[in-house]
Amino acid sequence: MDYLLLLECLAITVGGGLTVYWLPSLALDWLYYKQRAEHAADWKLQPDRWAPKRLLKEERKLGTINMTAASVVSGILFYHVQTGGFSMLYFEVADYGWAYTIGSSIAFFVVGDLGLYWAHRWMHRKGPYRFMHRVHHRFRTPSAFTAVAAHPFEILTFQAIALAPIFIIPLHPGGVIAVLLYQHSVSLIDHSGVRFGMLFPWQGPAAFHDDHHVYFHVNFAQTIHWWDRMFGTWRRGELSYGEGSFVEDQQRESKLPLSYGQAAVEERCLARLEKKRSRRSLAKPEELSA
Repeated sequence: MDYLLLLECLAITVGGGLTVYWLPSLALDWLYYKQRAEHAADWKLQPDRWAPKRLLKEERKLGTINMTAASVVSGILFYHVQTGGFSMLYFEVADYGWAYTIGSSIAFFVVGDLGLYWAHRWMHRKGPYRFMHRVHHRFRTPSAFTAVAAHPFEILTFQAIALAPIFIIPLHPGGVIAVLLYQHSVSLIDHSGVRFGMLFPWQGPAAFHDDHHVYFHVNFAQTIHWWDRMFGTWRRGELSYGEGSFVEDQQRESKLPLSYGQAAVEERCLARLEKKRSRRSLAKPEELSA
């Protein structure tokens, strides 16, 4: 075994993983949660709610541990490929041509994202949810740091699904890396708690996944939010959700799916804030009489 090469591979993947996790997360935290905290109604998806410091520290610690562990796995896989171990990766576009390289990268993204949808939905069944996925849902007001703050087995499960295709079909590493970085970026944005809109028509706004943390067993898609439309798990108006209301217990047939257009999202966010203000105003007379 070439230990020097292994250390180099680990340094690249661990260093890269922690960088793409911490730098964007810190930037979002500083730009919004530090600089614009007093104007939360203008940008925050849950302007009436802020995560306690205990959970903020916990998500950063857990996210760092998980990102390090996942990066170590990637580093070992990188070493495996570098030393001639089996995979279906090819490094010369000319081997298969541009049409196949682009098409296979798109297929890698679409099929992989569908697999992640079903894995995520499976984790919301009673057994898997209570065993592991509940860890991630402790963070009901997520930030970008929440993206990989989960049970380690959950992170490794998603990683295995994402990387399995490189052993099944020929793929160019450039396409694989581009897809994984894109999915990671979407995950950071989706957990940011900031009122970001849709970058692409298949990619839901940040509010889509934020609702997943607020209402639990809805909106499972990782990147392509159309999966929830197709399989009936899109959040629906007037339907009551909660941590104990699992997909298999819900009655969804007669309910209309909610709009995630920018105006509709903003209206719902401000309605949350107004409801909290109303509760506070009603409480004031009681406080005075006390």
